[in-house]
Amino acid sequence: METTASRIYKQIKGRIVDGQYPSGMRVVEQSIAEEFSSSRTPVREAMRKLASDGFLVFTPNSGTVVRSWTADEVRELFDLRALIEGEIADLAALKISPEEVSQLEKLQEKIETLVIGNAANKLAEISGLNREFHQIIARAGKNDRLLLMLAGAIEAPIIHKTFRSYSDREMQRSLHHHRELIDAFIARDGAWARSIMSSHIHAAKNSLLGSR
Repeated sequence: METTASRIYKQIKGRIVDGQYPSGMRVVEQSIAEEFSSSRTPVREAMRKLASDGFLVFTPNSGTVVRSWTADEVRELFDLRALIEGEIADLAALKISPEEVSQLEKLQEKIETLVIGNAANKLAEISGLNREFHQIIARAGKNDRLLLMLAGAIEAPIIHKTFRSYSDREMQRSLHHHRELIDAFIARDGAWARSIMSSHIHAAKNSLLGSR
């Protein structure tokens, strides 16, 4: 059963990811409690978890604010992802099942349908499908240690905003990377998969940095 604290956590996290709560915005405990018709205890619990997960920051002068990310922090995070996901893609190329490849193809078709339809209001849906695409690859690698390392990198709130920074050209490049990854998996070529995944993550990094 969902608790009040978990419900508040989910709602506030969603607003941060969607950009309704921009970086640096102050989040006031009392206001949240009033909005959710809640006591301050579950709000405090939700905000502590949001802070521990990197969505909020407690500052002496401003109170609790939505976390901002420096360019160096973005580079470090995406460089870490490129290393981990590149290794996972290499492993996945040797271990992925035909069923998982089929799942990737179906997800990619859904993403491309939304993009071709110029579904600007569907960015959240596209982002969700993209996360699912990467999760299938991560599981296909069958390495629990790498999965644990990856979890910390991909749950950072800045990751969820990547697609919002893409130009049409950058979006098409991302789609091409996905298709080439699928080709590498079909070919069982780990080096090819690693190379494309690394390029995919570094391209996302530079698109995000260029939009800041």
